Amino acid sequence: MIPSQHNSARNPPSLLLRITIALIALIVLVFTLHGLYLYKIQRAELLNNMHQSVEHSLQRLSTNIGPFMEAYAINDYEQLVATETALENHFAVVVRNRKMGEILGDEHYISGQIITDAGDYTGFDHTDPQMTQRLDQAFYSDTLPITGSNGDPLGSVSVYASNEPLLRKLQALLIEEIIISVLFAAVLTFLLIFVLRRYFLRSIQHIGSALKHSDDEGIPLRPLPRFKYQEVQILSQTINTMLESIKNARAKQKVQQLRLENTITGTRTGTWEWNVATGETIFNERWAEIVGYTLAELEPVSIHTWEKLTHPEDLKLSSEQLQKHFQGELDYYECEVRMRHKQGHWVWVIDRGCVMTWSDQGEPLVMYGTHQDISTDKEAQEQLSMAAGVFKYAREGIILTSVDGIILDANRAFTALTGYHRSELTGHRYDSLIPEKHDQAFFNSILDSLRRDGVWNGEFEMPCKNGTSFPSLMTIAAARDHVGRVQHFVTLVADVSSLKQNEDRLRMIAHYDGLTGLPNRLLLTERLRHAITVARRNQTLLAVVFLDLDGFKEVNDTYGHSAGDELLKVLSDRMQQTLRDCDTVARLGGDEFVILLPDLARKENCRPVLERLLTSLCCPVTLSQGHAGVSASIGVSLSSLDKEVDADILIRQADMAMYQAKQNGKNRFCFFSKETADYLDSASA
Repeated sequence: MIPSQHNSARNPPSLLLRITIALIALIVLVFTLHGLYLYKIQRAELLNNMHQSVEHSLQRLSTNIGPFMEAYAINDYEQLVATETALENHFAVVVRNRKMGEILGDEHYISGQIITDAGDYTGFDHTDPQMTQRLDQAFYSDTLPITGSNGDPLGSVSVYASNEPLLRKLQALLIEEIIISVLFAAVLTFLLIFVLRRYFLRSIQHIGSALKHSDDEGIPLRPLPRFKYQEVQILSQTINTMLESIKNARAKQKVQQLRLENTITGTRTGTWEWNVATGETIFNERWAEIVGYTLAELEPVSIHTWEKLTHPEDLKLSSEQLQKHFQGELDYYECEVRMRHKQGHWVWVIDRGCVMTWSDQGEPLVMYGTHQDISTDKEAQEQLSMAAGVFKYAREGIILTSVDGIILDANRAFTALTGYHRSELTGHRYDSLIPEKHDQAFFNSILDSLRRDGVWNGEFEMPCKNGTSFPSLMTIAAARDHVGRVQHFVTLVADVSSLKQNEDRLRMIAHYDGLTGLPNRLLLTERLRHAITVARRNQTLLAVVFLDLDGFKEVNDTYGHSAGDELLKVLSDRMQQTLRDCDTVARLGGDEFVILLPDLARKENCRPVLERLLTSLCCPVTLSQGHAGVSASIGVSLSSLDKEVDADILIRQADMAMYQAKQNGKNRFCFFSKETADYLDSASA
């Protein structure tokens, strides 16, 4: 396989031959398609002529045979049929004579002309089966009736056409088209090859001849000549420009080589060159100096010099990394290893390199690399390892930011809390994490605290990647160097969502009814006091409504307490839907509710609300155990515009009015008045 590949490389295929074959194939294809197109057109035209010939013959015969049939001149119209058949070269013409058939006792008298296998015409005998079957060989046929002078049907005439003349004409046409196509293809191919050789390939040959004279690196020694034609001239100029660029690049490469050598010397980096196949190595003086030797002390050097000085464990790791690089898994070889110093201690070295020359089989040949002493960096790394452990494994989220507010790093706990990937945070500004609810003033307060005290802590709504956020307890502290300059900032984020949820849960338990979710007595008292203050300030009335359900005990006794709880939930929802947004409904316990109706201009403004409440609560309720119906007795007390009224007094007054509503028949509301108090006193007495 390999020799054949070399032979194909030394003897590439001829461009002229490939172009010639392609042109011939293209021209033959074009003329073939053209011939097929002409063939299709000619065939359609010949078929059309055949149809027209048949139709014209039918018209003439059906017109001219009629008088002969009426005169019973059979011989005359048979002579006419023979003449028409011969002149038009029809396959057959058959005439059916009804009148003559009646005389002879048949349906028709049938006569006509038909062509024989020898190409002659003979009379048609319908009693001969072979003649009848021969009619089926016709390619096309048509029939017209024959009528007399008075319009009576006399018979019919049928004309049959063969496709043999059509095939002969088409065959001749096809041969003619093939001959013309071949001639045109040959002429066009010759002309195109002549043009290509003269105006294109000759110029390429001149370019190839000029490029053959080159130096050891394959660069032409002389520029390409100028050519006559514009396109080739542009190619020549482009190649000359490239050659000039290569020469300039060579000169720059020499300068860069010198700079590289100076850089290696200035950075005190050890260099090495390794022939992978032979083990031969070349080290610079700095390579030996890193391990405390001079290059002369290590002579003769080879790959075994490296193996002898390297720690056995690290030598195994280095070998694994080299194999990955040789196999293409790593673009570059890089490994941190320990090397034995001349004085006996270990020196940390980072060894980097890359294979620059490969064999045809993909085997590494020559590799180049560097040695750099990283012992100091390793010591610093060990000092930071403990801090890194805290950063990595702490349960609190930690962010490191620069003095300019750029995020340098974030630990695993922070990414788990926020859903951000580390790469989505590093390099971005810290203030991008501040949600919109925290304005610039909040951010400025953090900065002021950091400048003044070097630390800030407080609650912070930390945004997450999915658009949500969680409450956090945040601490930001400035990390300073030995002279007090701020190096970076450390932010600790602790999720306090569970604490907040417990607070909310306790707040709900303390202020809301567990069954209906309505405010309880404690929250009602707070809202009532606030409503009294607002009403006094705005000089409006506040209505306190005490509501007690009628018939609720019967529901409990009939269906059980679970049904009573279900009824209370339904009626609580009805009351909330009936009231205004500014109104408050609270459950005191059992079937007792208190409603606050603020912002009333006068007493009558609360009547529509009370009537809607009564109507809504009277509607039957479908429960799990059955149907239940209750009503409500409502008492109403109003705050005074003239004097301050205590909240407890308003509730007691509304309670008293509610009792009066029950005494008056239930399912109604009553306003508290002095007469209400007197009425209840007398009733109790």
